[in-house]
Amino acid sequence: MSDGLTCRQNEDRLLNKEKNGVFLALTIMLFTLSPFIQAAGGGSSKPVEGPGYLPLKPAFVVNIRDGKRSRFLQVEIQLKLSDMKKSEKILHHDSIIRHTMLMLLSGQETIDLYSTTGKERLRIKALEEIRTALKSEITELPIDDLYFTNFIIQ
Repeated sequence: MSDGLTCRQNEDRLLNKEKNGVFLALTIMLFTLSPFIQAAGGGSSKPVEGPGYLPLKPAFVVNIRDGKRSRFLQVEIQLKLSDMKKSEKILHHDSIIRHTMLMLLSGQETIDLYSTTGKERLRIKALEEIRTALKSEITELPIDDLYFTNFIIQ
């Protein structure tokens, strides 16, 4: 009888260890993945109040001219907004923004984009183009500025 009780106790201990191991694994997974869930929009659905930055995802990738051959341009962009509560309105018109940016970026030549002056000209032009494209869609446009957060010519 004591052997049966000991065997039962060992089974319970093993079962508890397995439960603890599963719990630990799930906890680690939750903490590891939570930044990705937040970045993907799976976190709080309440928009942040006040100014902030809105990343335009995914990155823009286009072919650009380099003399007689083509190169790739990859650009990541963030919009500086005066009011993040209006970010949903801007993202609602993501297709307009993406079209505008793809047309602008694909019309560039590499020689113009190697210098910081050329990149700055493109940044200002991109901001103007996005504001113009969204003017008829959003009455009070909260876009204060535009930043290239990654800029690769390959």
